[in-house]
Amino acid sequence: MKTSAIPGTDGSPAADAVSEAGFKAAIRQVAASVAVVTASSGSARNGLTATSVCPVALAPPTLLVCVNEHEPALPAMMASGAFAVNFLSESQHGIARLFSTAKLSARARFAKGRWTMLETGSPVLEGTVASFDCRLERFISHASHNLLLGRVVATTVLDESALLHRDGLFRRLAPMI
Repeated sequence: MKTSAIPGTDGSPAADAVSEAGFKAAIRQVAASVAVVTASSGSARNGLTATSVCPVALAPPTLLVCVNEHEPALPAMMASGAFAVNFLSESQHGIARLFSTAKLSARARFAKGRWTMLETGSPVLEGTVASFDCRLERFISHASHNLLLGRVVATTVLDESALLHRDGLFRRLAPMI
């Protein structure tokens, strides 16, 4: 993998960067799909709610997931070399809350919903808008987060309404006309 920094930067906070508060206030206004990202290492499963997920390439099909360096689910993703990205439907907002509650055990998070597996053994939630089963291809550490690039090896798709998140609240997607 080839990675490089912009000339003249070393990853430390830049004098010309917007403040953390300013960045957070702006980014909270951007609506994003809500996903539960899961992994299984041995018999242990773990996962997190994420909105920092995006497609990277069609060939090979690749997703990017951004995960905080202190996220308890990260070791399972790294150890297994795989993860699943489950984009939630509106009716699955309760599962989004479970996976975003830090005080809950991994076992408690998986107590709700019907879970299955596709190719990698990562937990895949039934009833999602779309699920992507990924093999970890690249790992990049940047500031407080880790960027995981996953090659998509299997998918599921349902015609459901997607769950969104904006300004700290779950939202619905509605047609304009």
